[in-house]
Amino acid sequence: MSDHENTTFAQRIDTLSHTAKESEGDIKVTAWRELWRIVLPLERWFFIKDESETLSPIFLKDGDNVILPIFTDAARATQFADDFGGPDRVYASAPGSMLTAARQLTKNGVTLCVFNPQNEPFAVSPATLEQLAEGYISSGEGQIVGVQGNTPESQIDVLADFARKNPDDIKARGALWIHALLLDSWYLVPRGEGEAMQPFAVTGPDGPILMAFTEAKRAAEYATLRGLGDLDAVIAMTPTEIVEVFTRDSSVVTAVHIDPQHGSFFTQVDQLPQMLKIANDVAANQPDAEGV
Repeated sequence: MSDHENTTFAQRIDTLSHTAKESEGDIKVTAWRELWRIVLPLERWFFIKDESETLSPIFLKDGDNVILPIFTDAARATQFADDFGGPDRVYASAPGSMLTAARQLTKNGVTLCVFNPQNEPFAVSPATLEQLAEGYISSGEGQIVGVQGNTPESQIDVLADFARKNPDDIKARGALWIHALLLDSWYLVPRGEGEAMQPFAVTGPDGPILMAFTEAKRAAEYATLRGLGDLDAVIAMTPTEIVEVFTRDSSVVTAVHIDPQHGSFFTQVDQLPQMLKIANDVAANQPDAEGV
């Protein structure tokens, strides 16, 4: 992310945290839900290393509470680290690494995981954080980096799983998107009727995120999981059509999330035209089946 994108992202988290803590009723519930939808699927959470030789985070004491500070971006962790040994103590870890240790944290006496303690903090117990993660995955919302998800059901799931486990492998990510962009269709969940019909999107840190699926049944299953009803039909569009429609100046969509309850991968929409060109170039250079 650019500095501006990081600032906008941080402000979005702060706004949701403040609203969740200060509001009541449906507004409070919605704010908490949207906050965790942003925080849980982050690729990295940031921590401050303690003084030991092992890679262990610091724990803070506040009355009877033992606190694990967690940060949603590196800048906030670096700022906080000024009082705890400086920026060299900051390290990143996949959320799943911490979540798998949640029960051990509880056994060790940790009572709260406090996110962004110097800004607009929000806190949960390790056990509650584990439950939130399990609910996020089991509901079909998406996957969490470092947590074992569903068994791959298709070639694109295999490619997505490999790319996620090898985040520095540019070729793996390229192979995933080439495969996705050369599919005959992507499928969208419809909302509304007639001329007012729009594809379903969720709120992201920079704007609406379009939810797209590589199979029609996946779109229908997602709609059911999200409480959007049982669909008689879904919207089918070619990847080329989706790129053309959602990269127009009039489009408010900022990102596309593919198969959130399966392979779960996403990109910013402004990256799609170049990615589509690469995919088409690869396809054009493939030998025809009859000539093999």
